[in-house]
Amino acid sequence: MHNLNRKIANLVAFGVVKSVRATGAIVTISEIDTPELPWATTVNKNQSIWSPPPVGTQVIVIAPNGDLNSAVIVGQLPSKDNPLPNGGDHENIVAFGDGTIIKYDLSSKQFTGDFAGDARLKFPQGLEIIGDLSVSGKVTAETVKADTIIGSSDVSGGGISLRNHTHSTKMGPTSPPS
Repeated sequence: MHNLNRKIANLVAFGVVKSVRATGAIVTISEIDTPELPWATTVNKNQSIWSPPPVGTQVIVIAPNGDLNSAVIVGQLPSKDNPLPNGGDHENIVAFGDGTIIKYDLSSKQFTGDFAGDARLKFPQGLEIIGDLSVSGKVTAETVKADTIIGSSDVSGGGISLRNHTHSTKMGPTSPPS
């Protein structure tokens, strides 16, 4: 009877992640450490997400037939140490441990990202931006191809100002363009 009670108790259990490796996580459930368990995630031909449960995270473990050797981590629960990001019922938010937050607001249709470090986007087939673009800070480009470049104060290339450049002639320097 004791074995049956243990199996029933193990069917669905709450535990805390003790250690994590790329192959699985060990979970402590009622002072008992599980074998290394896989965690459930999104993985299919259209999308896969790699997001191992961090050490200390409270998780839900399901064990078919109550056997922890065949158990799987099926979910992670928020806690004081791992709180949910603040958001409304119309927002989808991904928050990372370093403070990076990516948010999409379904009501305002606004996508925002607040990155703790550098960000790099790679579009091998190109990127098209439709709408106004505002940039605060430096812009660096390897090659710029444009029919027209308009600057409200000046445009420069190779350190030469279009508005203030002069040419050297035998008669002396020319005046800047007017």
